[in-house]
Amino acid sequence: MDRTAAKPGLYDPASLVPQLNGTRCSDCGATFFPPLQTGCEECGSTGLTPLKMEASGTLHSVATVHMHMGKDIEAPFTVAEVALDSGPIIRAMLAEPADLNAIGKRVSALWKTTKTDEDGNEVVEPYFTLSTKGDV
Repeated sequence: MDRTAAKPGLYDPASLVPQLNGTRCSDCGATFFPPLQTGCEECGSTGLTPLKMEASGTLHSVATVHMHMGKDIEAPFTVAEVALDSGPIIRAMLAEPADLNAIGKRVSALWKTTKTDEDGNEVVEPYFTLSTKGDV
């Protein structure tokens, strides 16, 4: 059975641990996720290069969703903002519930199978989990 990305282009589902596909500005060094295509949001340069970003960082904020009308995920679930070690702050799903006491803790992503497609492939997304390596 193969893995396929729930959100193609944002990460490589074949990698052992999740890495995010981002971009870095070759002029000012700013990093972005999701990857930018046309120009740097900081300096306007068109010199953007692809960048593999480790899916690890510091928990910046959390929110638990208790009611959700979507069909893809069942409530309750926890959404977080993660300040990636490579720079940008992203929104991501947490693998387990977390409250405000978790802010400032280290997190890293693991693959989570969200469903199986019609060809029998696992559809995966990176979900962040609290690290056991301590706080920042």
